[in-house]
Amino acid sequence: MDLAFKRIDVRQHFALCYQFRCDAYQCSFDSLEGCDQMLVGYQERLLERIDDPCYYYLHIWLDGKIIGQLEFKNFYDSANTGYVNLIYLSEPYRGCGLAEQLQKYIEWQLTEAGCRCALLSVSRTNARALRHYQRFGWRYLKANPKHSSTDFYQRLFS
Repeated sequence: MDLAFKRIDVRQHFALCYQFRCDAYQCSFDSLEGCDQMLVGYQERLLERIDDPCYYYLHIWLDGKIIGQLEFKNFYDSANTGYVNLIYLSEPYRGCGLAEQLQKYIEWQLTEAGCRCALLSVSRTNARALRHYQRFGWRYLKANPKHSSTDFYQRLFS
């Protein structure tokens, strides 16, 4: 399956972005409690950052349909480190063999920007995501001090 990664058209597709973020939150925490609070100002942040080359807000397209979303940036507190905020595929496309393409795309974009690794935070109870990340070389780094039920994982790029 050939995927296309296109910058999000925030004005046209914000409702879909919001829906994807809520579904990802539900998958992560098995609840939507706190999701609305987390997304306060989300549209404004997207609009503010969408043209900044350090931020990557992308919809994943397949056969003319948006099936997922990526959100990451090519900087973090550590030098040469990117940060992944969201890797999301809508439910019918999970487990279909697309994960490797998503991981390769993120790695390619971040290495082109000078990153040698990336970090992300994942819920300890999201077994599916944990299996996914570990399968693609993400390794536990430490507990997330800002969110008691999540941990940081790191992936070194080759």
